Amino acid sequence: MLILGLLLLVVSGAAGVLLIAYNTGGTEQTVTMFGRDLASVNMMEAFVAGLIVAAVFLLAIAMIMSAGRRAKENRARYREVRREAREAARERDKLAKQLATEEDRRDHEPATETMVTPPIGTPAASAPAGAPPAPRHAAPAGRQPVITNIKPGDSPTK
Repeated sequence: MLILGLLLLVVSGAAGVLLIAYNTGGTEQTVTMFGRDLASVNMMEAFVAGLIVAAVFLLAIAMIMSAGRRAKENRARYREVRREAREAARERDKLAKQLATEEDRRDHEPATETMVTPPIGTPAASAPAGAPPAPRHAAPAGRQPVITNIKPGDSPTK
């Protein structure tokens, strides 16, 4: 679009310059280009030809401006995508560092207790009378429960 606009701009500019340069005045005008007589036009036809050349010139400028605007939008979108990629990389690195820190902390902590859940229907032995039953997979505060009675092929959510 930019190249076509520049081409139209040059052609219409050259046509306008040639129309003005070869204007000899009078009611009848002979259009001569490159040593050849192309046409004989009156004042009204020359005016309309000037309007057409001006319209092509304005169209060329509009095409150039449109191409520039589109290029500017594409550059802005590209900058936005690069900024988002940098933010995503920073977040990824932060999460990786956080995960590595947590794994280091887990490696240096003493071994956690494993909790074996009783089979379904077995009453909890340590529950005092009248107390609500403890959740099946309750873990000490601050620790994740470790379920050890799951057999291969069983789902832990069943």
